[in-house]
Formats: sequence, structure tokens, C-alpha cells
Amino acid sequence: MRYLPAFSLIFLAACSGPYSEQKAAAKAETPPMAVQTSRVAPESLPATVNANGELFAEELANISTKVPGRVTRLAVDLGSLVKAGDVLAELEKDDYQYRVRQAEAQVEQIRARLALANLKTDTVDPERTAMVKEARAALEESRIVYETTERLATEGVVSRIEFERARARKQGLEARVQSALSEVLQMGSQLSERRAQLDLARQQLTDTVIRAPFDGAITKRVASVGEFLATNAPVVTLVRQHPLRVRLEVPERFAGQIHQGQAIDIRLEGSTLKRTGRVMRLSPSIEAQNRSLTVEGEIPNQDGRLRPGSFVEGSITVDSAAQGITVPIGALVSFAGVDRVFVVTNGQLDDRVVRTGRRMEGERVEVLQGLKDGDAVVAKASEKMAKGQKVRVTP
Repeated sequence: MRYLPAFSLIFLAACSGPYSEQKAAAKAETPPMAVQTSRVAPESLPATVNANGELFAEELANISTKVPGRVTRLAVDLGSLVKAGDVLAELEKDDYQYRVRQAEAQVEQIRARLALANLKTDTVDPERTAMVKEARAALEESRIVYETTERLATEGVVSRIEFERARARKQGLEARVQSALSEVLQMGSQLSERRAQLDLARQQLTDTVIRAPFDGAITKRVASVGEFLATNAPVVTLVRQHPLRVRLEVPERFAGQIHQGQAIDIRLEGSTLKRTGRVMRLSPSIEAQNRSLTVEGEIPNQDGRLRPGSFVEGSITVDSAAQGITVPIGALVSFAGVDRVFVVTNGQLDDRVVRTGRRMEGERVEVLQGLKDGDAVVAKASEKMAKGQKVRVTP
């Protein structure tokens, strides 16, 4: 029979004494941890397709001169905001004003010859013109002479030669009337031509004031005051700021889900500024280089805070009726690239490995896999929590 040494007996006695029993009891009586939970339930979570892209101006125009002239005024500069019809620049007007007066005088000259000086219309009545009246009066006189000479020739009072002379004069005056009528019609055409020249001169005078064709902002000023500009010389560059066009490159695997009219949410890179627009145009083909579909949308920009050329992150809503589940972002515990959440079951913690998706507003994150409807997720988890730990749910 083998006997234990004396010090071993003393050690065993100490370990089995009342002190060890109190420590075990204290550990067993540790109060449950107080936690708050968030009940998992399906909610409206529209399905989206994310893509990066760039903002473009809906309209960009190099505003140039329609007529040559010297710049007398520039009303805008880089960054100026303008409305459609606002004055951008002005050219010298003197030469064009003289041309207008000259054209007006030519018009009135022809109107006077056509007896239209005191009328508000350009409709010509040939019978009211002096040349036609004069020709008809001479014709009427010759007709009377002809008829008288014809009667006298029949009675033998005048010779046959006098009769033929009277007849020839009448025929000549008939031709003169026709010539007068033709001349009046020709002058009517000249009046139309002079009117067109007057309208052109007035238009050229109007074109000395260069105006904005649409609402926008000046991105470049080319001309300077005092500079002589030829026809079609650039003055400024104008860009439309509202709406803007966004161009996104959507991966080919999502191309079948994109349609016109779908909502586009964009966010400027490095900014919290967000805007919502609509899909307006789709490319008819897939880009072979990056296997993507080019999508264009319109984004409102009434305040001008968005700038063409900016890089944006876009999100296209492809299914607005889709549902999903989310949890507070504080419920996630990440370690070695794995996301976990703790679920309260029968007063104890149980951990679940989850696969997350989008980060939503309100400090919540989408959970794609790992949870089910009705799970009570710990709203604020920590790495100190462990599976099987007893907890107490508080409001």
C-alpha cells in the first residue's frame, strides 16, 4: 500500500475546504448581463445596382458673334450665372444703325412710287399708281380720237392715212398701259426685296447684342472689351447647369435590370451631397473593353452645387418593392474579416455569422444571410460577449 506525503494531504484538504466552495458559488451567482435587443423583421429595402460615373453638362455652347464688330461691353465673366436672354456682350452699333436708316429710306421711296406712302400695308393696287393712271388716261384719249376718226373716214371727211394713224396710236397706248402694269408689279417685287434688306439690317443691328440662349453659367471668357471680332468669333463658353447629365458604367451582369425611368441616387465622391434623378437613355450595346452598359440619367441641379466633370457614386433602384432585413451597425462584431451578431435565445447569447450588404441611413446595415424573421439581435455588441453567456433584456 502506497502512502501520500504529508504536504500533499495538507494541499488536498485546503482545496476541498469551505473557501473553494464559496468561490464556486460566487461564480455561479454572477448576475446576467443587461442588453438591449432589436427584433428582426422584413422591411422595405429597394433593390439597387451601384456604379460609378461622371457628371456632364446637358448643354455646352461656345457663344460667338453673328456679325463683325468691336466689343464695347462684356456683361459676364468666369462663373457668372445667366438666364436665357440675358446680355453677354455688345458690339458697336453705329454702322448697323446707318444701314437700317438707308434700308428704310429705300423702302419708303418705292412705297411712294406705288402710292403706298400713307397706307399701313404693302399690298399694291396697280390702278392707284400714277404711271398706270397716266397710261390709261392717254389710252382713253386715243380711243376717242380713233372712234371719231373712224366715223369721219367712213363719211369721207378725213383721209385713210389719218384713220390708220389714230388706230396705231391707240394700239401703242394699249401697250403702254400693259407696260405700266408690268412695271408696277416689278416695283412690288422690289418692295419685297427692300423689305427683306431692311429686316436683315434690323436683324444685324439686333445681333450686335449677344444674349444667352439658355440658363447656365459662364465657364470661359474669350473676348475682351475693345477687341474687333469677325463673324463667328467666340466670345464666351456657356454651360447649362440644370439639369445635369450623369453617365454611369453598369456591369454587364446587371444590364438586364436597367430600364428607362428608374430612379438614380448619386453622391459626390468625398461629400455628403446627394441628389436623385431618373434613367433617361441606355446604350444599345455593351462596351467590349470593360463589359459594361453605359447608362445616362438627368439629375436636378437648381442650386448649382453640382459641377460638370465631377466623379460620382451612383445607385439605380431596379426593384422599389423589394424587402430585406437590417440591424443596427453596432450589432456587428468583426474579426478576421468575418461579421457576427449575437442573438438572445432563452436568456443566453448565441452568435451568428452573417453576410452584410449595403449600409443604410440611420446607422443600420443590410443583412443578406445569417438571420431570420423574429430573431432578437443584441443592438450593441462587444468582443467581450461569448456564446452561452446569460443575459437580461432591458427596454
